[in-house]
Amino acid sequence: MRLLPESARGQRFLAVVLLGIALLLAYLLFVHWWLVSPYLTMRDEYYDLRDQQYRFAELIQSKPLIEQQLKDVAGLEQENQAFLNDADAASAFSDLSERLKRAVEQNLDPNARCTVNGISPSPSRTQEVYLRVSANVNMNCQAEMFAKVLYTLESSNPYLFVDRLVIYRQQQMFMPGGKPAVPGTTSVNAQFVLSGFLRQPGGAKGGN
Repeated sequence: MRLLPESARGQRFLAVVLLGIALLLAYLLFVHWWLVSPYLTMRDEYYDLRDQQYRFAELIQSKPLIEQQLKDVAGLEQENQAFLNDADAASAFSDLSERLKRAVEQNLDPNARCTVNGISPSPSRTQEVYLRVSANVNMNCQAEMFAKVLYTLESSNPYLFVDRLVIYRQQQMFMPGGKPAVPGTTSVNAQFVLSGFLRQPGGAKGGN
C-alpha cells in the first residue's frame, strides 16, 4: 500500500502542503506567541487606557458644573424646613414638647378639656438615614379636639410624625370645676409616639 502519490505533480502538491503546515506551526510557536500576541495585548490595554483618559477628561471638564450642582443641593437642604433646627437630641425633645403644647393651645375650645398627662423621651428602635428624635405622649382629650391637634402636628413645618397610636374611649368627661361635659362629646385617652428628624446622620446608609 502506497502512502505517497506516484506522480511528480502529486508529490509536489504534498510537499507544498507539508511546507505550509510546517511554516504555520513555526509561526505559531516562534512568531505569534513571542511577538504578535504581546503586541495584541498591549494594543488592547492601550485602547482601554485611552477610553479611560477620555472619560477622565470629560469628568474634569464637567467638574465646575458638578461642584455647582453640589452647592445647589447643599443650599436646598439647608433651606429645607422639614428638619428640626435643634443642635442635639435633648434640645429637639424639648422642642417637640413645646410644639405639642402649642398645638393643644391652638385648638383648645373654651368648653373642652385637653391635657397632656405625660411626655418622655422614646429611644429609636431602628437606624435611619437621619437622626430621629421621638417622645412618648399620653393625653386625655375630647375626640374632636384631639383630631385637630393631630392634624396640626402632622401638617406643620418641620415635619412631625405620629406613630404607634393607641386610643381608649372614656365614658364620661368632666369640665374644670366638676361640671359635666357637653352632651354628645366623647373623651379619649390617647398614647402615641411623636417624632421629628434632625439634619444629622442617623447611622443608616441612604439610597439604593
